[in-house]
Amino acid sequence: MTLESLDIKQQKLRELQQIVPEIFEDGEIIPEKLRDIFGEQVNESAEHYSFTWAGKRDCYKTIREKTHATLKVDEEVANDSDIPDGENVFIEGDNLEVLKLLQLSYHKKIKMIYIDPPYNKDKDFVYSDTWGDSIHNYLVQTDQLRDEGYTTTKTNSTGRRHTNWLNMIYPRLWLSRNLLKDDGVIFVSIDDDEVHNLRKVMDEIYGEENFVANAIWEKKYSPQNDAKWLSDNHDHILIYAKNKEIWRPNLLPRTDEQNARYKNPDNDPRGNWKSTDLSVKTYSEKNDYPIKTPSGRLVNPPKGRCWSVSKVKLQKLIEDKRVSFGDDGDGVPRLKSFLSEVQQGTVPLTIWKYKEVGHNQDALKEIKDLFDGYAYFDTPKPTKLLKRMLHLGSSEDDIILDFFAGSGTTAHAVMDLNKEDEKNGKIGNRKYILVQLPEATDEKSEVYKAGYTKISDITKARIKKAMEALKYKEGFKSFYLDKSNFQVFEEVKKRPDMSYEEIEKMLKMSMFHENILTQGAKELDIVYEVGLKNGFTLSAEVGEVKSEKYSFITLTEEERVFYFSFDKKIEGDIVHDVPKDAKLICYEKALTTNVKLNLRENLDLEVL
Repeated sequence: MTLESLDIKQQKLRELQQIVPEIFEDGEIIPEKLRDIFGEQVNESAEHYSFTWAGKRDCYKTIREKTHATLKVDEEVANDSDIPDGENVFIEGDNLEVLKLLQLSYHKKIKMIYIDPPYNKDKDFVYSDTWGDSIHNYLVQTDQLRDEGYTTTKTNSTGRRHTNWLNMIYPRLWLSRNLLKDDGVIFVSIDDDEVHNLRKVMDEIYGEENFVANAIWEKKYSPQNDAKWLSDNHDHILIYAKNKEIWRPNLLPRTDEQNARYKNPDNDPRGNWKSTDLSVKTYSEKNDYPIKTPSGRLVNPPKGRCWSVSKVKLQKLIEDKRVSFGDDGDGVPRLKSFLSEVQQGTVPLTIWKYKEVGHNQDALKEIKDLFDGYAYFDTPKPTKLLKRMLHLGSSEDDIILDFFAGSGTTAHAVMDLNKEDEKNGKIGNRKYILVQLPEATDEKSEVYKAGYTKISDITKARIKKAMEALKYKEGFKSFYLDKSNFQVFEEVKKRPDMSYEEIEKMLKMSMFHENILTQGAKELDIVYEVGLKNGFTLSAEVGEVKSEKYSFITLTEEERVFYFSFDKKIEGDIVHDVPKDAKLICYEKALTTNVKLNLRENLDLEVL
C-alpha cells in the first residue's frame, strides 16, 4: 500500500524515459547520449540566457522533498448542519505541502488554476520553505507561532525582497502545473512590483511558447490624487496555457448592449441585422468596380480600397437581400450581418474595464454585504473579475484550483456562475478546491475581535455566507494540514536524508509495531490519508457499511472501492462481507497468520 507522497523526481524520470528511453542506462541519464540525439540543442557553452537568483537551486530541493503531512477532517465544518456535503473542497494549510499531497490524486485533473499570490509590498511575507524541515520546525524557525499555533505571513524586510518572493512562488507554480489537464490554463494576478519576475518564472515553468496574454485589469474607477508620480489604477493577470496548441479560450457571452446594435428596419424575415462595411483595405483590381444603387447612382469603393466580394458574388448577395442601400436606396452599399448568424459570443480583449469585471470597491462592498458591513479584507477581488476568467478558462463540469484563496472570491464566483448557468438552461457543475494558509489576524483588528483569529476562518465563513446568499445547495468538505496519522513518518522526519529503501523497510517493520498510529489518530482521517496517497481525490464518496459482525468505512471513486475495517479482531468470515472487486484495509495486529494467508487468497488485502 502506498503511504508515501508522490516522488516528483521519479515521476519526471519515468515521463522522460517514455519519450527518449535511449538516453538512459540503469535508470540514469547519460549526457553523451543526450548530446548524440539532440546535438547542438544541448548547450555546453558557459554563456547562455538564463534567469536565476540566490536560492534557485534550493527551489528544486524543495520540489523534490516529499511531504509526510496529511489532511485531516475539519470537524467544525463536518458537523455544521448548515453546510451540506459536496464535491467542493477547502483546505487550511501551507499550500506547498498541500500541493505535494495533491500530486497523485489530482494529476492532470484540474482544468483551471487561479491564484492571487502576495504582491510583495511594504513588508515581506514568510513562505520561507526550509528544505528538509517539518512544518512545525519551519514555523518555529521563522518565529511565526502564536499561542494559538497559527502563522502570519508578515515579517520585517530582510533586504532580499525579490529573491525571497521568487523562492516562494517558483516551487508552488512548478508543482501546480502537474495538476493541470493538458488543455488547462492558469491565471495569475500580480502588480508591477513582481510582474517582470513572474513572467520569467512562468516562461520557464510553462514555456514561453505557452504564454497567452497579459490581461490588464482596471482595478480603480477614479484617479488617486495624492499619488506622487502616476495614479496606479491597474493590475496584471498573466495567462498561460498548459499547451497553447490545444487550449482555446471560451467566447464571452454577448451583452445586451452588443445585441441592441442589431435592428430590423426592413422587417427581414431572418431577424435583426446591422450593416457592415463592404470594402476592404487589401486591394484586388478585379474587386475594384462600380456598384449601381437602386436609385441609379454609381458608387465606387473608397480610394485605395476595393469591395470585399467579386461582381458575381455581389449579385448573389443582392438577390438574397443581403446588401443594404439605405432607406432611400441611394446609400453606399453595405453588407447585412444578421444576429442569428454571428458567433454566439465575443473574442475576449486584453484590457478588462471595471464596468465589465468590477473594481476594488465592488469587491469590498461584496465582503461588507456578507459580513454585516465589515470589510475584513484589504484587497479582495470582485466576483465579476473571477467570473470573467471562469468564462474563458472552464466549462460546466471542470475543477478550479486556487491555492492562495484569501477572501474566497474564487469559490463565490464558481457558485455564482453555476447558478447563472442553471438559469440559462445549462448544468452548472464546476467544482472548486481552495487552499489558504492559517495566517493570524491582528489581535487589535475588528476581524480578530469578531472571532476570526486566522485568515482561513474568514475564507470558510465567506464561502458559507455566499452559499446562503446564492441559495446554493451543494456544500464543501473542509480539511486542515497536519502531521501524518502514522507514527513511522514522525521518525522519518527526524532523518531527512533517509533513502527510499530505508523508508520502505521502516514502513514494513512498523506494521508489526503496537503503536503504528500517532496518538489520537481518528479513523476517518486514516481513511483520507490512505485514500489520498493511493490516488483517491478528496471528493471521493465516504460511506459506512455494517454486517452482523463487522463495521466498515468505505471509500469509493469511479470503479475503485476500499473497505476499511478498524476492528481489533478479524477472522476469515469477513470475506463474505467484502465485495470481490474491493480492497480490504485493516490492522495487521487484528489478523492471525493463518487468517491473513487465507484472506490474501480470497481478497485484495492490505494491512496497516
